[in-house]
Amino acid sequence: MELIKNPHLPFMSWRKYGFIFSGTLVLIALLLLIFKGPKLGVDFTGGALVWVKFEKPLDVGDIRASLAKIGQEQASIQKLSGTNEFVIRSVTKTDPESFANMVISQLKKDFSDNPLDLRAKETVEPKISRELTRNTIIGVIVALFLMGIYVWFRFDFRFGVASVIALLHDVLITIGALILTGREFTIVVVGALLTIVGYSINDTIVISDRVRENRNKLRGVPFIDLINTSINETFSRTMLTGFFVIVTLFCLYFLGGPVIADFAFTLIVGLIFGTYSSTFVVCALVTEWELRSPQKRKR
Repeated sequence: MELIKNPHLPFMSWRKYGFIFSGTLVLIALLLLIFKGPKLGVDFTGGALVWVKFEKPLDVGDIRASLAKIGQEQASIQKLSGTNEFVIRSVTKTDPESFANMVISQLKKDFSDNPLDLRAKETVEPKISRELTRNTIIGVIVALFLMGIYVWFRFDFRFGVASVIALLHDVLITIGALILTGREFTIVVVGALLTIVGYSINDTIVISDRVRENRNKLRGVPFIDLINTSINETFSRTMLTGFFVIVTLFCLYFLGGPVIADFAFTLIVGLIFGTYSSTFVVCALVTEWELRSPQKRKR
């Protein structure tokens, strides 16, 4: 199945526009990160946790509507699979005892016909949160580094360096979008960011593999034409795969409810820019590197 039959689009002729566009978005993301900062969830800031069990089935949306009445509409609510148990986490300066009493009181008031039992209440310590933050940053950096090493050994040093830059580009822009929209930065979002790294590098590998094949098939062809041909040959596959994945994510975003919305939003933004960066960051940087190399200048 092909989206466009034998496309001949001059992608690398547009690379400078791509550099300007990407540079602008990364700059905006960095400014947001420095001056506004992410809205950290309870996993990263510390707070309180309440674990309750209801006698009858209940939806997460109903509990969220109830908690909104006491200013806790942003609380993280997790339903334990196959049970009527819920874990409620919130960034709050209130001690766990007071927070639990406030939550239980409100839930009993709104669901008087559905008895509940308090299973646990505890504090998420700031120290643990700091360790989690540090481990998250280290995890993302290690993932980027290992992906770059993999691409370097499999294809080319230039593709390895360019792929790491592209992954940083994707992650930074996605974080910028999260800050701009005021979404909470949670462990679930971190999982989405790591998924973006995996998806983006997969797209890069598909194009890089085609470039390697075409180097043997199209000997003597100018490098910029080699890159354009390789991108065009994988264009339909890239666009169709990206389209169906993003359609699925939009369904998750609109139908999955508040619990999954931030995860889906993060993946939508990251996958769009991951697809874009495979061409206009990775291939564009490699092309620029090749054209500016000393060997080319001597010619």
